[in-house]
Amino acid sequence: MTQKAVTIKDLAEKLNISVSTVSRALKDNPEISQQTRQEVQKLAKEWGYKPNPIAVALKTRKSNTIGVVVPQIVNTFFSTVVKKIEEIADGYGYNVLVSSSNESFEKEKKYIDVFLANRCDGIILSLSKSTTSYEHIKNILDSGVPLVLFDRTVKELNVSKVVADDADAAYKIVLHLIHGGARRIAILTGPEHLSIGKNRMKGYLKALTEKQIEVDQRLIVRCDDFSVEAAKEAVSKLLESDKRPDAIFGINDDMAIGALEAVKEKGLRIPEDVAIFGFSNSKRSRYMTPSVSTINQFPEKVGERAAELLFEQILDPKHARIREEVINCELIVRESSDRSYLEK
Repeated sequence: MTQKAVTIKDLAEKLNISVSTVSRALKDNPEISQQTRQEVQKLAKEWGYKPNPIAVALKTRKSNTIGVVVPQIVNTFFSTVVKKIEEIADGYGYNVLVSSSNESFEKEKKYIDVFLANRCDGIILSLSKSTTSYEHIKNILDSGVPLVLFDRTVKELNVSKVVADDADAAYKIVLHLIHGGARRIAILTGPEHLSIGKNRMKGYLKALTEKQIEVDQRLIVRCDDFSVEAAKEAVSKLLESDKRPDAIFGINDDMAIGALEAVKEKGLRIPEDVAIFGFSNSKRSRYMTPSVSTINQFPEKVGERAAELLFEQILDPKHARIREEVINCELIVRESSDRSYLEK
């Protein structure tokens, strides 16, 4: 019996009783005699019987499982969010299936299809950088499966969302750089359709306008790839200009690290010649030389709120409503932008 999965039918045939009796005995139903319950449960244990989760889901219309898709599981921010989601889900007695799209739209679609096929009770998603079509999101909503987006979202999707206060954080970053003496502040941003790029750009422009610093379009650099390599290449070209930037704001830490590497290769000093600021408080940003200033997005709070919003929909669908939760951010000033010596 160990060569294939043991079924309720196998147990019933061995004990010469009905399948329904075995099913009720396994659930410890008092309508079944104690002796029969003991015999069924003993045999089930000996033969290694495990309930078929898909069959259970089909019958109960609940799998007690949620699916999570993130762009990069190795990213500190996303891994911390997932850890908190798992903690909250465990408290509700739910399992969590986690997949990484690796910034691929096709993989994101595939994992959503897998979650729907396995009857996940809800899905939490952060969009990949290459996601510009939302038919797979519509499939989730059409299936009646609760959905929450976090961090990487788009305005077009009318679903519950958990986001950082990106615009305010970017505004504070640029003010910090200006207070340190910077006047030519470059921004390294990402794909235009993603909310994180749009909102962080708003904060950047607001700070410059407020301080009456002219916006130079040559200092607005869009990298389709959020990577260190893409940012490094872009910044290397920027630094060849006669009017090179005296500060660089990368909308994530990888882009800031790419900028840092490019500046160091040019023999420029950080932060004296070029100040650098990132976003997301990755582990790597702390250990760079110099250490990279960044933003704490409080990923634990993001994960907690995303999970709670999802379980509101799962457990109380009649009263759950679509809403957006905004998490305040905190500046972490490190060596790469600390020009406090200028104020002395």
